[in-house]
Amino acid sequence: MNSVSIALSVLIGGMALDARETVDLTGKWTFSFGNEAPRQVDVPHTWNAEDGVDGPKTGRHPGFSVGSSSYRRGVGTYERELPVKPGKDKRYFVRFDGASIVTDVAVNGKPVGRHEGAFGAFCFEITDALKDSGNTITVKTDNTFNKNILPLAGDFTMFGGLYRPVTLIETEQACIVPDFYASPGVLVSQDKVTPQSASVTVTTLVGFRKDGMVDVSTTGYDSSGEPVTKLCMGRTGSLVKVEIRDARGKVVASGEARPLHQPDAAFAAAAGKLPDMAAVTLNVPEPVLWQGRQNPYLYTVTARMFVDGKETDRVEQPLGLRTIGIDPEKGFLLNGKPMQIKGVCRHQDMEGKGWALSKADEEKDMKMILDMGADGLRTAHYPQSGHIYDICDKSGMIVWSEVPAVQMVSDSPEFVKNMKQQAAEMLLQHGNHPSICMWGIFNEIGHLNTAEDRQVDMEAVLKGLKGHVKSLDASRPVVAATNQPGRRSLNEIPDYLAINTYPGWYGGGPDGMRGSIDGYLRGRETLAISEYGHGADVAVHEVPVRQPRPVSSHHPEEWQAYGHERNYNAIRQRPEVWGSFVWNMFDFASSERREGAKHGINDKGLVTYDRQTPKDAYFFYKANWNPEPMAYITSRRFTERKAAETEVKVYTNCDSVTLYVNGRQVGQPVKPDDLCVARWDKVSLDAGENTVKVVARTRGVVVADSCVWRLSR
Repeated sequence: MNSVSIALSVLIGGMALDARETVDLTGKWTFSFGNEAPRQVDVPHTWNAEDGVDGPKTGRHPGFSVGSSSYRRGVGTYERELPVKPGKDKRYFVRFDGASIVTDVAVNGKPVGRHEGAFGAFCFEITDALKDSGNTITVKTDNTFNKNILPLAGDFTMFGGLYRPVTLIETEQACIVPDFYASPGVLVSQDKVTPQSASVTVTTLVGFRKDGMVDVSTTGYDSSGEPVTKLCMGRTGSLVKVEIRDARGKVVASGEARPLHQPDAAFAAAAGKLPDMAAVTLNVPEPVLWQGRQNPYLYTVTARMFVDGKETDRVEQPLGLRTIGIDPEKGFLLNGKPMQIKGVCRHQDMEGKGWALSKADEEKDMKMILDMGADGLRTAHYPQSGHIYDICDKSGMIVWSEVPAVQMVSDSPEFVKNMKQQAAEMLLQHGNHPSICMWGIFNEIGHLNTAEDRQVDMEAVLKGLKGHVKSLDASRPVVAATNQPGRRSLNEIPDYLAINTYPGWYGGGPDGMRGSIDGYLRGRETLAISEYGHGADVAVHEVPVRQPRPVSSHHPEEWQAYGHERNYNAIRQRPEVWGSFVWNMFDFASSERREGAKHGINDKGLVTYDRQTPKDAYFFYKANWNPEPMAYITSRRFTERKAAETEVKVYTNCDSVTLYVNGRQVGQPVKPDDLCVARWDKVSLDAGENTVKVVARTRGVVVADSCVWRLSR
């Protein structure tokens, strides 16, 4: 985002105070749904953890409306006592990391705020609603479908509840504001990054409970860099100091500025009314660049607020210095170095928990993604928790974060307002994360077959959304995922297009990926694959495997693996494809799906919904993406065999692999192909139990894997 650069020659020393206190409000709350009797629950919480994956109550299939009523949708009420005794000259805020879909908050019966949207954080000041003691907060969350709130449709369950953490924040009267779109209040932009230096602008948003506006003569700079004198409104005795520290804690740049009531015009127009701002532009000499998984180097930005020489607040934010670009011949560029992003998509739910995941759950998810060797993550189809982005910053993932504009949009004023609000929340809350390298603005937008829907100018709405995103952050490319090759005017809206395509699953054969890429590339220089994949049930097997019907209950694990082999083989050979994102990393809840072994589940994940079983296809990618030596026997769960001869297929990144059945070596060691696949045809099994083992060798390292198959005749 753009900022006004201001230089002030004001030197005020001060003593640091532990001025900001935060209290975790997760844990026990009293909860009731509708007219049900109240009970105790643990927040984060959802009331749809079970019925959100029950499947449709009718014979419809597939159903992709988030307006579904196949699970409980309505108002859930949460209540608890606030652990606070208000102090003199203190301010109090409550921050919600996420609640679904519409949330009304009251303290001691007094309304303090309303939020519309399921995926963004929100924060309300509650100072004026507090009593001396015995303070109670009441939160009503409503996951009823609302035609004025994104998303209007989608192939996923809209879990209701207070499903992310809640925090109570205490600050001084003068503070770095936590309630401006629930942003951190410290907005960091990288203006120019080279190996020699990096220019970083830090804009700190501050708020004052007491008046004290005064005229302040400041020195700023015009677009050509010439100094100009401006008369602005400021606060007497206030100052913001900013430091950038390297990974060892050494200060590498510092500066200061007086907060001014002089917001950047373009930013103010996009974000609405702004608090006072203190903008400091700093130079980091010879920066260590954030180079993805190769070297995810992080600096720390610290903004400290002073009033009359005393520190009243401080906020720290991550800083990863990098440049990003997309080149038709080289692909995605990180600091000028080309890479084809090897990514996955992720939904934020898990068996037995729905959306109400703990930090440990999220860390487990990311560990499985990182262990597989992926270097990219698409947080489909909505912004995910700040903790997920923190992990991506530290681990070096390239992230595509997107607005929840899924399948359809409306042009009503209420909808457009909410769409822009949710976009602003995503950008302002998460824009400091270096891992986020692109903003997504839509997924598979199309028209329904209704007269009312056909009147909506969806493309005009999405062009307006792109302009809104660009006005808040012009530093990142805008991308979008489409599944409509014929909608050229729609597909030209984003800076860079990506496609959702499923060769070998929804039509065509698994070798159709090349044709999909060619079809969308016509007249276009570059492309990404935002979704591709196949369903799989780890209890369903077939050798040799045939292409199944997606809407059937027969989703053999072997077909998913074979489909990914063929799809990825086509992707990796195309330099015009700057990245790909497997759909999906984990099985996820889709309440209206009626297919596979369990209805209500989209089983295209590389890992089961409970996270207990990585499927065969997971290890295909691990062999190709993670250089750590490994070997994995596929179809290992196909334990009961009836054919005396079978193929044995192994995923391995080693130089050679040897197969043994019941201790007998089968043939000669095999060299895997360039997709890390080793095969043996017509391997004979003994009647009864067969121990199948492989031993793989590479550069002096030996790894092994084994499983047991039983042959019954």
